[in-house]
Amino acid sequence: MQVQNITDDTEQAYRLAENERAVFVAKNRADDLTFELSGPGAEVHVFAFFSGTENERFEPRISVRHLAPDTVSRVTVRGRLDDASSLRIRSLVEVAPNAVRSDARQDIHALLLSPDAGASAVPELEIGTDDIACTHAAVIAPPDPEQLHYLATRGIPTDKAIALLSEGLFRDARDIMTKLAIEN
Repeated sequence: MQVQNITDDTEQAYRLAENERAVFVAKNRADDLTFELSGPGAEVHVFAFFSGTENERFEPRISVRHLAPDTVSRVTVRGRLDDASSLRIRSLVEVAPNAVRSDARQDIHALLLSPDAGASAVPELEIGTDDIACTHAAVIAPPDPEQLHYLATRGIPTDKAIALLSEGLFRDARDIMTKLAIEN
C-alpha cells in the first residue's frame, strides 16, 4: 500500500481513484485535510499524531468523503499533550447517496499529561445512504492512576511510567501502519 508522509505537504485535498489504496501520515499538522474516495474500492488510512508542549494549540479538521460504493476509510488520531498544550480535532465522514457498502471508522485517543493540557474530539457523520458501516470512538484522559500504581509497584518511577504509557498510545497506531505496509 502506498504510504505518504504529508507532515510538511502543502496539499490539503487528496483523491483516491478506483481500487486505489493509500496510507497518509502526519505529525503535528493542524490544518484542514480532505480525503476523497472517488472510485469504487478506494481505501484510505489516515494517521495523525500530535505531541504538544508549552502553549501549543492544534485545531485540525480531517474530512473523508465517500463518493463511490465499496470504499473504506480509517482515521486514527493520537495525541500526547503536556503543559498547557491543547488539541481540538474535528473529523467528518461524509457518505454520498450512491456510496453503498462504505465502511468508515474514526479512532481518537489523547493522553493529558498536565492538569492544564486539554483536548476535545468533535466527530461528525453525514450519511446519505443506509447500506454502510460507520463508527467513531474517542478517549481523552490523563494517565490511568491504576496503571501508574501497577508500574510503581514494579519499581518504575512515575516519569518513566508516563513515558511508557505515552509510547503505548502511539505504538498501536504504528503497528497498524506497519501491518498495512507489509500487506502490499
